[in-house]
Amino acid sequence: MGRRLRQYMGTVLRSFPSGLIIGGLIGSCVALVTGGQGQFLAGIILGVVLEQLFLAGKRFVDDWRNTHPIHAVLGTIAIDPQPYVFFSSFFRDLSRPEQYRLLRAQASPEAHAQSIVGPVWLLGEGDATAISLVQGLLMRMGRRPDQVRLERAEKHMEEWGLSCVCIGAHNPRTRVILAKSPKCPYVFDLNYKVITLREDVPAAATSSLPPLKRGVFICQAEDSEPTDYGVLARIADPFHPGNKTVILVAGLGPAGTAGAAYYLVANLDYLAKLKGDFAILVQVPSGYQSARKVEFADVADYYGLAKEA
Repeated sequence: MGRRLRQYMGTVLRSFPSGLIIGGLIGSCVALVTGGQGQFLAGIILGVVLEQLFLAGKRFVDDWRNTHPIHAVLGTIAIDPQPYVFFSSFFRDLSRPEQYRLLRAQASPEAHAQSIVGPVWLLGEGDATAISLVQGLLMRMGRRPDQVRLERAEKHMEEWGLSCVCIGAHNPRTRVILAKSPKCPYVFDLNYKVITLREDVPAAATSSLPPLKRGVFICQAEDSEPTDYGVLARIADPFHPGNKTVILVAGLGPAGTAGAAYYLVANLDYLAKLKGDFAILVQVPSGYQSARKVEFADVADYYGLAKEA
């Protein structure tokens, strides 16, 4: 409260000279019309008050413009005093250091790798970037949540009806929601190597070929980075009637997950215009900041169900 009061008083003092000028003009006009000197002082006070009201209104409009798209996109996540961000981490068995130790490569190829003492639970590169982007988005809201719970999804599989963001395709909450909710048309197939449509029917198999479906998968073009894909979806909690907002940010690889989160942050104005539930397929051709929306029919290709893509 003290900090806000100091900021407000600083704004008042900075705007005071212009308020005096405006008040002086108003006071002079009133004094000339009425012929009274007392009206001059009243005009100065009125000018200062009107300017402060104008500045307060401008700040309110600016805050609304900055936060309205966020509120429209995040739904109950933006107003919940304690939203959740769920992630899934990798487990490193410290009892087997030779197989599961962390190594940092040295600058020269002849040098030995440096062993790093790290925690048991580790975040993947894409998940870590996505979490950072989502946290930054939550900090941009005019009224920030009292607390943001950053939790491993595995520890909260019995808790539903929560306003939350689920990071990563391997996240068990993401898996359950995609498996049981028809609100998102995209699902992951072949052990998370392919994104396909929920209702896509396999083509008939021949004697020499397995049945085929259409999907998108990480592909490597010559002399370029692999093209990754991700899914960004907003749905109401499918298991509880409270209509809590759930946002899914998941990709085939690290760039796909980070790219889906980046698309969320970078396209708030567009996403705010979408009503109700939505699901967007994101293509990431060159680093997560190149994420763009694509149509499944334009980028999908056939893949065999009995073999890896």
